[in-house]
Amino acid sequence: MTSRLSHRHVLSSLRTSRDEMPTTTARARILRVAGSMLVSNGLTVGLQIAMVPTLIWAWGATLYGEWLILYTIPGYLTLSDFGIIATANNRIDAQCARGQFGAANRTYFNSVLLLAGLLAAIAASAVAVGATLGEQFTALFVTLTPMDVAVVAAVLFADSMVLLVFNHHSALYRTLGRFNWTVNWQAVGRVVPIIALIVVALSGADIFIAALVMLGFRCVLLGAMAIDLWGRIKWLRRDWMRSSRLETVRLVRGALGFMTLPLSNMLYLHVTTLIVAAVSSPIAVAAFATLRTFTRMIPQIVSISGRARWSEIAQAEARGEHDAVRAMRSLVLRHTLGLSALAVAGYLTFGEVFYGLWTGGNLPFDRLLFWAFLANAVAIALYTALEVFLLSVNRVGKYATVFLILTVTQLVAGWLLIPHFGLTIFPILGALAGVLISGYLITDSLLRRSGEVKRGSHD
Repeated sequence: MTSRLSHRHVLSSLRTSRDEMPTTTARARILRVAGSMLVSNGLTVGLQIAMVPTLIWAWGATLYGEWLILYTIPGYLTLSDFGIIATANNRIDAQCARGQFGAANRTYFNSVLLLAGLLAAIAASAVAVGATLGEQFTALFVTLTPMDVAVVAAVLFADSMVLLVFNHHSALYRTLGRFNWTVNWQAVGRVVPIIALIVVALSGADIFIAALVMLGFRCVLLGAMAIDLWGRIKWLRRDWMRSSRLETVRLVRGALGFMTLPLSNMLYLHVTTLIVAAVSSPIAVAAFATLRTFTRMIPQIVSISGRARWSEIAQAEARGEHDAVRAMRSLVLRHTLGLSALAVAGYLTFGEVFYGLWTGGNLPFDRLLFWAFLANAVAIALYTALEVFLLSVNRVGKYATVFLILTVTQLVAGWLLIPHFGLTIFPILGALAGVLISGYLITDSLLRRSGEVKRGSHD
C-alpha cells in the first residue's frame, strides 16, 4: 500500500512539474533549435574542413585514403539510429506530454534492450564479414597490414556503437522541452572526440592510437551525459523499469521504415567507396571522398530550415492545422532553393581555390566531378529539407521504400556505367535520384492536400 501511495505521489509531482515548465512561442522554439543546429553543423563543417589537411599532413595522402576506407561503415553508423532512436523518443516525448511517465519509462527500457540487441547483431555481422571477406578487403590497403586493418576496424566499430547509445540518450532532453539541448549534446559527442583524434595524430600517434583516443573521449562524454540526465529526468526510475513484449513489437514496427533510410545511405556510401577503391587507388578514394565531403556541407546547413520545424510540424498535424503545415512547407521550399543557389554561387566562385588550399595541393581536383557533386548536394539538400514533413509524423514506410529502390538503382547503374563515364557517374546518378525523391515528396504533399480538400467538402 505504501509503495502504491509513493508511486502516485511521484507521478503527481512529475505531472505538476511538467505543467509548470515555461512556455515559449513556436517561433522562439524554432529559432532556438535552428540556432543550435546551425552551431552544431557549423562545428561539424569546420571540423571536416580542418580534418582533411591535418590528417593528410600527419599521415600522408595514402594512409588518409586507407583511413577513409576503414571509417566508411562505422562512420555512417555514428550518424544513423536504425529507426529505434527516432521511434522510441517520439513515443517517449508523446507519453511525457500526456503525463504517462510510467509508460515512458517502459518505452525507454525496452528501447535500450532493443538497441543492445541491434549492437550485438552489428558486432556479430562485422565478425562474420571479416571472417569471410577479410582477405579480399585487406587487399585494398597498401600501407596498413591485415592485423592493422582488423584492430583499427574493431576500435572504429566500438566507437560507432558508443555514439549510437549516446545519441539515444541525448534525445531524452526533448522530454524537458529542450530539443536544443539534444542538438548541443550530440554536437559535443560528435566533435570533441574527433578533435582529440586530430590532436594526437598531429602529435605523431599512429592510426590505431588515434582511433583509441577517439573512443576513450566518447566513453567519457557518455558517462558525463548519463549523470546529467539522471539528475534532471525524474521519471527515469529503476523500480519502474519493466520489459514488455507489446512495447517491443510497437518499437520494431515503427523502426522498420526509419531503419531503411540510414541503411540505404550507408549502403550507398560504403559500396561507392569500395567501387572507387576497386577501380582506382587510395589517392583517388581520398580525392573522391574529400570532394563529396566538401560539397555535402550544402545540405548539412541548408536542411536546417526543415529540420528545425520537426516538432512544430508534428504538433500542427496532430491538431489538424493543415494550412499551417502547408505554409511551413512552402517556406521551407523557398528557403532551401534560395540558400542552395547562394551556396552554389559561392562554391563555383571560390571552390577550386579553397579546395587546393584545404588539401595543400596533395589531392587532385577534378572539375567535372566537382560540378557533379555540387548538383548532387543541391538535390540532397532539397529532399532532406522536405522529408521532415513525413518523418515527423511517422509517415515513412512508402518513402523509405522509394528511397531504397532508387539507392540500389544508382549502385547498379553506377557499376555498369563507370567504365564508360568514370567516377563522375556516381554524383550524376545521385543528383538524378535526388530530383526524383524530391518530386515524390512534393507529389505526396499535393495528393494529401487534395485528400484534405475532398474530406473538407464532404464535411
